Amino acid sequence: MDRLVNGSRRTQVTGLIDKSAPPFGASDDVPAAAASSVKFVGKYADPKHPGCKREVSGSGDTLDVTGTDGAPGCLNGEPQRPWALTGVVRSEDEIFIDFSPKGGPRDLLGKWTGKGILFPDGNEWKKIE
Repeated sequence: MDRLVNGSRRTQVTGLIDKSAPPFGASDDVPAAAASSVKFVGKYADPKHPGCKREVSGSGDTLDVTGTDGAPGCLNGEPQRPWALTGVVRSEDEIFIDFSPKGGPRDLLGKWTGKGILFPDGNEWKKIE
């Protein structure tokens, strides 16, 4: 067995570790997409579906997007169909929402306008909460 001059092997190895560094995989810097997701979280009004629920929730870069659709709105007692989608925040002002469960595109780009989420067809969900 090798003799150690300055203590045990464990002491020698741990002496090489920078104890001020964050654990492996951890970082003081939150990824931009995850930090930006906060602006998307909330309740929205969709002018194409008046009175119908539109909500973005969660944290990190993957968010839950839930809502209801009426015929086409939800203000006059129309039957409502609930739905649940997934959104992925890709940059400070962009979210890709998978509308395929509703028969729409898989990665529809939504851009943050400062007041809501603007979609390529010109529809903008205005943030209300």
